[in-house]
Amino acid sequence: MIDPSRFSTILFKLGRSHPRLPLRFIRAIPLSFLHALRALAFRRTVALAARQSAFYRDELARLGLNPRRIRTPEDLGGFFLTPDVLKTRPEALLCGVPDLALESSGTTGQTTRVYLSRRELEYNALQGLFLHALFDLRKGDRLLCTLDYGWGLGALLVERGLHYTDLFGMVVGREDPEEAYRRLHLYRFNVIVSDPFWLSRLTEIARERGRPFPLKLLVGGGEGVTERARAAMEAFWEAPLCMTYASTEAATILGFECIHRNGYHVNEFDFFVEVDRPDADGYGEIVLTTVNRRVMPLIRYRTGDIARLHTEPCPCGLPFSRLSPLRGRTDEMVACAWGNVYPRFFEELLSEVPSLGDDWQVALIERDLKPIFQLRLETNGTAGAREEAARRVLGELERRHPHAWGVYRRRMIGVEFRFFEPGTLRKERKLLRLVDERDNGSPARVEEASHR
Repeated sequence: MIDPSRFSTILFKLGRSHPRLPLRFIRAIPLSFLHALRALAFRRTVALAARQSAFYRDELARLGLNPRRIRTPEDLGGFFLTPDVLKTRPEALLCGVPDLALESSGTTGQTTRVYLSRRELEYNALQGLFLHALFDLRKGDRLLCTLDYGWGLGALLVERGLHYTDLFGMVVGREDPEEAYRRLHLYRFNVIVSDPFWLSRLTEIARERGRPFPLKLLVGGGEGVTERARAAMEAFWEAPLCMTYASTEAATILGFECIHRNGYHVNEFDFFVEVDRPDADGYGEIVLTTVNRRVMPLIRYRTGDIARLHTEPCPCGLPFSRLSPLRGRTDEMVACAWGNVYPRFFEELLSEVPSLGDDWQVALIERDLKPIFQLRLETNGTAGAREEAARRVLGELERRHPHAWGVYRRRMIGVEFRFFEPGTLRKERKLLRLVDERDNGSPARVEEASHR
């Protein structure tokens, strides 16, 4: 019987000496064969989880599900794994002895924890060879990665993946874009991997001081990017910006854009991806299932991300289905230069300002490639009182969140204030505290009220 993870490991290891082989093989492989391997791996995962994990064993028994009769994720019916388990008792999911852990980069709230073996980490890193072939990276290309190390995944995965290539590469962590700009000419980096907000700031600096040379490729991850910002960066650097969809929970890249940039190709070697409760346009919550993880498998994990699946062929020739760009989240949270930010982050900042009303809203907007948090606050105070309120909010930001303050001071993210008359903001029963308006812009009522 074929071991799916061993099969893909052998394939990607062959890529070390024959870099284009995995890409050619995957383009030629019948999708039915790939799905058969994945289905086999899924059944093994369910059997392992039911046998070794206290959480899965108890939940399957509670729902009256027989692990031996489960062939696809849909056979699990109403069973889903929710984020609170990974925040409060991830050890209940363990099926083996872990070697390391990853944590989410949340700004507030409880931290998500995922456990791995070093073998699993290396397996995920080895798959980076596939992306090198897909993006036509070759000996002589020079890669800079400024993803954050912290407790998370990004920089760690890139650094381990470079071991399997012959690229010149430096993984330096979340360095100031000013420092990176000064070194572009020195090291002749032509491939840059980072978060979109960091890439935007680097572009802003290069516009002011001069572009040293065009790049070959930009790779983004960690949060979404608006098409306006993407187009501007691509035009300036004369290079495509290809996004990846990864997460702490997936512990690797779940999806990736090819050079055509028309959706995230799903890693169907290692994941089942479902779209739960799709609307009329096909958009629903992304639910993922790992099929090759043994230490801490995730079965029908609710990601909270909203997207839809595309199955029509892509010009790049890859057979994988594709996820659309993320439409949003099921909760009020935005991913940005400050990490994953929730309404509570701003509640704490505003709680020390007595002149403000109870209703407020924070919107993440974009202006000249820069993400900006626009704080919409209600008060009937004087101009002086409004200035004092803004000063106190920024003071609380510096005191409570030094990391976020440093990002703000380096101009990688902006903060601005708009004040409204009491009762202006709430137009419906529920006032969304935190909204992402980077694609659609501020609603007309906000523009009208703020100008008035």
